[in-house]
Amino acid sequence: MKKIMYLGIIFSVFMVFGCGKSSVEDVAKDYVKKQFTLDNAGKLDTSKLKYTVTEDQEGNNASVKVSGTINYEEQIHLIKENG
Repeated sequence: MKKIMYLGIIFSVFMVFGCGKSSVEDVAKDYVKKQFTLDNAGKLDTSKLKYTVTEDQEGNNASVKVSGTINYEEQIHLIKENG
């Protein structure tokens, strides 16, 4: 659930990024991928996400809207304990 919450935060957060030749959209894509890094063997597909700059860059600040769907697939093994 935290990962879904992080995605919501992305929609409303101004992105602050360092110097470089990366576009604002590339920085947002990298941020989303880092937020959804998997600890196990789950499969996560963020390729259908769309990144749109909603406010022009002003100095080191920009606002990016992330929309679309994230496909997630994982097999979870559960063990019943104590009845």
